[in-house]
Amino acid sequence: MGSACTKPNSKFIPFENDSDEVRIPPEEDGYPDPRVVYNITDKSLKRGATLFADPNPNTGSESAGRSHTLPMTKAELDKHAKKTPKSALNSFDDLIAYLEKPLYGKASRDEVMVRALLVWLSNQKIENFKSKRGRTDTPRGFLSLLGQDRTTYSTVFTVLCRKANIKCAQIHGVCKAGNYQPGDRDNRRSQWNAVYLNDSWHVIHPYWVCRAVVGLKAGGWIKLEKGGKSVVKRQKADSGVVQNAFQEQYIMPDPIHFLYECHPDDKKWQLVQKPITREQFFDQAYLRPAFWELGMKLLSVNACALKTTGNATAITFQAPKDTANELNMDYEFLIKEGSSNVDEENKMLKAENMPRLVAKIRNGSEWNFHIQFPIEGIYKIIINGAPEYQHLTLLCEFQITCTEKSKDCRLTPFDPGLLGFGPGQTCEKAGLLLPSHQNGLVTTEKSKPIRMSFLLDSEVSKSLKVKTELVNADSEGLLLQQSDVTTIIEKTELKIITKVVREGDYGLKIFTGSNTSSMSVVCNYFITTSYKFTYEKTNKRLARQNLLSCIENSKFSEIEKIEQGISRCIKEKIPETDSDIENAHRKVEVLKIKKDIHDAYMRRHLLTTETTILKIQQSQYIRIFTESVQHLEEYAFQLRNLEGFTQELPDILAAVGEFNHAHVTNETVVNTLVALSVLFGNKPKPIENKDDLPTLARDTKHKIQLKKDNIASSLSIEDARHAQVVIERYTYKQTRNVNVAAASIHRWVTDVASTLISGRSEGDV
Repeated sequence: MGSACTKPNSKFIPFENDSDEVRIPPEEDGYPDPRVVYNITDKSLKRGATLFADPNPNTGSESAGRSHTLPMTKAELDKHAKKTPKSALNSFDDLIAYLEKPLYGKASRDEVMVRALLVWLSNQKIENFKSKRGRTDTPRGFLSLLGQDRTTYSTVFTVLCRKANIKCAQIHGVCKAGNYQPGDRDNRRSQWNAVYLNDSWHVIHPYWVCRAVVGLKAGGWIKLEKGGKSVVKRQKADSGVVQNAFQEQYIMPDPIHFLYECHPDDKKWQLVQKPITREQFFDQAYLRPAFWELGMKLLSVNACALKTTGNATAITFQAPKDTANELNMDYEFLIKEGSSNVDEENKMLKAENMPRLVAKIRNGSEWNFHIQFPIEGIYKIIINGAPEYQHLTLLCEFQITCTEKSKDCRLTPFDPGLLGFGPGQTCEKAGLLLPSHQNGLVTTEKSKPIRMSFLLDSEVSKSLKVKTELVNADSEGLLLQQSDVTTIIEKTELKIITKVVREGDYGLKIFTGSNTSSMSVVCNYFITTSYKFTYEKTNKRLARQNLLSCIENSKFSEIEKIEQGISRCIKEKIPETDSDIENAHRKVEVLKIKKDIHDAYMRRHLLTTETTILKIQQSQYIRIFTESVQHLEEYAFQLRNLEGFTQELPDILAAVGEFNHAHVTNETVVNTLVALSVLFGNKPKPIENKDDLPTLARDTKHKIQLKKDNIASSLSIEDARHAQVVIERYTYKQTRNVNVAAASIHRWVTDVASTLISGRSEGDV
């Protein structure tokens, strides 16, 4: 099972003292007006990639010579900035000259100079300058002012940029930083910058680039759950420690994303097409840079403070389809101390009543956090995420005020751990592919069978062992009888059939392994008879259920039914991007591949077989058909050796078989069988009585059977010429008018003889 570093590795946003003794103009004369930024500079250049290749390395200028002996990669440039000598701190000219060395004469000088200044600034231990004299005429003096909280990183960065002849504006506004909590509306003041590069202004927050808080915790909360497990722990406030960092996400972020953390006093510096108000800024969701870096999109209500009355709440995200399967998500769920009835709170917090209230559910590229509320109060959910094998980092936080406890509040069936509910990468790595149910939440009716299926990795399927468990949430995690779930492996398909006999919430665990002693959970499903988690109208829900029913069957004869099911869903206004519709399209693609494989064998055609192999190899479903491809390649090898002559051989054998016991003396039919016999090396024999024809047919069929695996090498051109002479005594049309079976033989003998004589294979004919 895939693992991830579940301990959050988040750095929180510090709040900078806004006292600043240094007064500088926010903008200088001649600065261009701010405008919408459409093209965001790539801030994540690959390590080791050449940034500034000289277009003419043989240039005889001094600058060309310098460019060859200086660092040219991002990592080397950063290293150069970190090694700035202490002597350079005595003069702005000396500091700029040193940092500029690798950039001299480069077209992208200003852009990379901005980075070099930030790398240098982020590596300064300002605490060491606290006791020195603060002044504004040297870099060292400014570091002292920083250490004494008499100026800000934004001011220092502004001065440095302007000394380097880079246009830099200082922006004032409010931010969500320090001990900010979702729903807060405090005017936490902040300063940041915009630099003018590539004909556009780009946002930079120097303080957040250079400094971060580690260990920050908000007090006054009781942690109820962490990663699906009940915790019930009172959280003490901790202001954390501010330390040096280098957070690239605050170097030229997308202005739209940056507006989720900072709001300028002057709307022109929002740099977006549709500016938002200060109220909208405070109201919108609290989404952190890692959320955007993972390509996430918020699908549920865009608000940091949610409200609910008697209902469960759902928070939904969507990840990019090409990376969604690689992501892991986890969460912490808390309740604010004193926000609920004391007696109810104490009752809920007792060990025997510890709740499991959050269901973390995958649905294709979507992540859904379904939350129930057993008592009234103010809650908070913190969601962390990261690609597999990386430390989870803070993505977002939401506050939820519950004014009336959830109706029919039931526990989540069990703790699904990092997997959550629904198939993901762990399931795929275990060889369980293309699940019939992408959504980890399965709504059903009492006593109605639920049929799930997975196509299996063809290699894994040979030794795969599968075990399932159905857990009843209403009976405190009671494991139901094994007979409640039927598990069947048929070739490369896993089928799971189950049903629930009582109303309620259930959890299905799917274990796999190569033997029963070393099995692990690779997929979980949340099964419920309640529609409280679904918000679709009846017509949509029925269309979806019909589609799921269609894709349960893996026969390619069902292709048309699945396509009709897709059309019905689209007619009911279910978007084509819906995970079930996309899954149905994938199922159709797989079934069409199965049909292609079937047709390749039936047609016995080399080109068709080779085309099918290539199609499978280039598809995303190769793991399902690995063994099929191997068999097809062996089959193609046989056809290649036969030079295509066996395309219709099964039909020819059947046609000859019709004459094994037939007493046909028609001269046209007799001539056709004689030509076939001659083609396989026999001498022409006269047919003297009615019994000679069946004897000739049996002898010829026997000879074909013996030679069918190496026809190309066993048939001679001389026999082909003799057969051609015999077969041409009658035309195909004359033979067709007498007997259909004989006509098939006539065409085949003609084609094969012609191919052998001309030296061309069937593919060239």
